[in-house]
Amino acid sequence: MTTHAETVPCFGKINLFLEIQDRRADGYHNLGTLFHTIDCGDRLSAEASETLTLDCSEGITATPEENLVIKAAKLLRETFPERVKADAGMHFSLAKILPTGAGLGGGSSNAAAALQLCNRIWRMQLTDADLLPVAARLGADVPFFLYGGCYFATGKGEILTPAPSPYPFHIVIGTPKCRVETGWAYGQLDPARKQEWARFKALYFTYFEDWEFYQVLRNDFDAPMRRHFPEIDNLANLMKDSGPVKTLLSGSGASVFSLFREKGAAEKCLAEIQPQCRFACLAEFST
Repeated sequence: MTTHAETVPCFGKINLFLEIQDRRADGYHNLGTLFHTIDCGDRLSAEASETLTLDCSEGITATPEENLVIKAAKLLRETFPERVKADAGMHFSLAKILPTGAGLGGGSSNAAAALQLCNRIWRMQLTDADLLPVAARLGADVPFFLYGGCYFATGKGEILTPAPSPYPFHIVIGTPKCRVETGWAYGQLDPARKQEWARFKALYFTYFEDWEFYQVLRNDFDAPMRRHFPEIDNLANLMKDSGPVKTLLSGSGASVFSLFREKGAAEKCLAEIQPQCRFACLAEFST
């Protein structure tokens, strides 16, 4: 086993399009979304140890034992007992940057990174395809973070199809001083919302290099979350004042992102929104 610590980035994501479809028998909803990782996120370090431990740092959800990083290591160990000892340990250290309850995928990205680090350090020799069902058990968008880049996702988010990289926007992301509970957010969706996923996906292959196309981006959570949270609505309006191509909620929120063609305009927007945010950054798409 590797005896020195390895560190990997845990990139965040935004949803460039998010349509929530029918409810499934397992309680999840089918969806159609276009994910893309961004070059802003956490960092996870790991080294072989006698037990499974996670350094507590500001921003970690619940106790270390309940964090997705530890859950990922335990599940991987249980799923492949022929590849690793039942008591194999790992010491993790998580530098948390992305906020919780933000729609940026921080916890899911941490879980995917933990799977990959354990696979390498425990020398399990598993492929990403081997890790995929384990990732899906940890969360609907954890599989996406095994790959990163740009993907269409369907099912509950685990069925992934590579997508062409979009126009290279400068992305301003702001997380207002509120939190959105994802389960509650699903209950606020408009029952009469449109079903446009197939049409959007077809159009994307034709127009993904055209910046004007991105004005049609949509998120089914955008309107209801803006109605329920003045903080989200005020932030989105402030960002729109800077003249982006598009401003939209990411995931179920609470983060809002704006796409800019000019970096100067993006930097100005970032400076203006920071006083309203618990987190804000200027990002680019990452591969």
